[in-house]
Amino acid sequence: MLDRREFINGSAGLLVGSTALVGVANAQVKLPDLAKALLDIIPGKPKELEIARTIASIIALERKADERFLPKSALAFNHNKLTQAPTSQATLYEAALPRLVTLIDRSEFADAAVAEEAGELLANVHATQHEVPEALKTEPVTTAPPVEKPDIAPPIPPLPMLRRHDFAGLKEEYARLFESMNVRDENRDSADWYLAMMRKSRERYARVEAATGVPWHFVAAIHGLEASFNFKAHLHNGDYPLTARTRQVPAGRPLVWLPPADWESSAHDALKLLGFTNQKDWSLERTLYRLEAYNGFGYRRRGVPTPYLWAYSNHYERGKFVADGSFNPRAKSQQCGAAVKLKLLVSAGDVKFG
Repeated sequence: MLDRREFINGSAGLLVGSTALVGVANAQVKLPDLAKALLDIIPGKPKELEIARTIASIIALERKADERFLPKSALAFNHNKLTQAPTSQATLYEAALPRLVTLIDRSEFADAAVAEEAGELLANVHATQHEVPEALKTEPVTTAPPVEKPDIAPPIPPLPMLRRHDFAGLKEEYARLFESMNVRDENRDSADWYLAMMRKSRERYARVEAATGVPWHFVAAIHGLEASFNFKAHLHNGDYPLTARTRQVPAGRPLVWLPPADWESSAHDALKLLGFTNQKDWSLERTLYRLEAYNGFGYRRRGVPTPYLWAYSNHYERGKFVADGSFNPRAKSQQCGAAVKLKLLVSAGDVKFG
C-alpha cells in the first residue's frame, strides 16, 4: 500500500499525496494497482482522485512512447521546471499541458494510437480551463460573489482599463499596454515553452494562413487558448476527436466533415466561422482588438485586464470568468494570454508588426 505522501510518477519522479506532489527517485509501483491505492489515499475526494488518475495516465503514456522508441521532441526541454506539484485542476493544467503536447508531437506521425490517447487526455485537461467566448454565448454573464479563502491574498487594484468597446477608443491603450508588458518571473519557464511550441509548429500554422489569410501567429495564439495546442482536437473549442463534429459551443462544426478530418481543415472552418478570414488589417492594435472582442469585453466592465490577452504578464493579477459562467475576482487564469504570446514572438524576432 502506498504511503499517504507517496504516489509514483515513474517518468518525471512525481508523487501525489493528500496535500502535494513531491519528487522521488527509482520508486516502483504497478500502474494497474493505482486506482485502488488512490482510493485508499484520498477517499471522498473525487477532484483529487481525478487529478491523480490523469497523472497516472500521462505516466503510462510516456512510458509507452519510450518503450516504442518514439522520437524525442524539443518541446520536452524544460519539463522538469514546468512539472510542478499538481494539487488542483489549475496546477494540473500547467503541469500536464507541455507533457501532453510533447506526446502528440512525438507520436502524431509515428504512432497514431499514442497520439490519439494523448489528444483525448489533453482535451479533458483543456476543458478544466476553457470557457465559451462571449461572442458565442447565448446567455448573459452574471457576477458571482467572491469566494473567501483566507490563504489567498486579496486581489491588487487592477489597471484603470477603459470602459469602452470601440477600436478607435482602445487602439492607443493596446499599443501602450503591449509596449509596457513583461512576463512575470513565476511564469518565465512556462512562457519559454509556449514560445518553443509556437515556433516548432509554425509550418502548420502557416498552412492555415495560406488557406485563410489569417496570420500564422494569430492562429497560434488562438490555438493555445481555444484548444491548448491540441492538434488532435478542433480549433473551435478543443473538442476531441477530429473524426467527429464539435459537441460544445459552437456545436456541429464543421458542417461538412468526414472527409476531411484533419486539423488544418477544422482550423479553416473555425477561423471562417469566427469572422477572422478575409480581413485586411492585421496591425498589432487591430489584432489585439479582434482577440478581445471575440473573447468578450466582460472584463472591461469590471475594470480588469482580460487574461485572454494579458495572463502571465505584469498587467494581469487575477479575476476570471469561471466554469459556471460567472465572474470570480479571486480566480486566476492558468493560460498564457494571447498578447503575451505575440510579445514572445516579437522579442524572438519571429513576428514584426508595422
